[in-house]
Amino acid sequence: MKDNKGLKFNKYKIVNKEQATPDTVIYKIAGDLNFSPGQFVQISLPHFGEATFAPCSDPNNKEFFNLCIRDQGSTSAALTKLQVGEEMIIRGPYGNGWPIGKLIGKDILLLVGGMGIVPIRPLIYELLKYKKEFKKISLLAGFKTPHHLLFNEDFLSWKTKLDYMQVAVEKGDRNWWGECCMITELIKKMKIDPKNTVTMMCGPEIMFQFCNEVLCGTKKIMKNNIYVSMERRMECGVGLCQHCNIGKYYVCKDGPVFRLDKIEKEIGR
Repeated sequence: MKDNKGLKFNKYKIVNKEQATPDTVIYKIAGDLNFSPGQFVQISLPHFGEATFAPCSDPNNKEFFNLCIRDQGSTSAALTKLQVGEEMIIRGPYGNGWPIGKLIGKDILLLVGGMGIVPIRPLIYELLKYKKEFKKISLLAGFKTPHHLLFNEDFLSWKTKLDYMQVAVEKGDRNWWGECCMITELIKKMKIDPKNTVTMMCGPEIMFQFCNEVLCGTKKIMKNNIYVSMERRMECGVGLCQHCNIGKYYVCKDGPVFRLDKIEKEIGR
């Protein structure tokens, strides 16, 4: 689903604010954003600038949507200080989302690293809604510590709804309920049918590199059955600034979701 909204701005009112982690907030915002899983929006804040974020709520909910914002710079820091009752200035959604139609009848492997859960969460909503259309849905997720885990209640719920799920942290504590390892170890332990598995992956690019070594090497999954989100490279969102180029592609116009075999050489560059 590509956008045709150009640079049109809309205002949406914040109706709830949750402090998810010490540096991350989740906003509940009134209105119908009309987005597809994997698409992104640009949030504008006067005197600060713009920043890119992926909606992280159920795309079928037409009454409100969620945005998860981590304090990682001057603009995002200012956005985390907005309060209930204030408005967000948003344009979009933009880009191509996850290729859900190509997943019918397949084993689906979702790989998440840290904030990568944000663009994957709407996809999980959509996959569970049409679960009978897919053979198997698996989720592997990795975080630095239990304190970095987002959507903890969702993960506990997904454990009973998905066919397979494992969550790992690099360093746990006595209350941690998941694994303590890197996400690559979770992949190695999992039984995968390489001929029928399609992988959707979102996280830091260094994670893509290590996971792809296991997926394509040990697990023998074809590169044309692996999709990655390059949303982190986004700038203007409409192809004007040309800062998000990845080889011959623009992340905002041709992505942010790409098939691995098309952009593999550009990952990490």
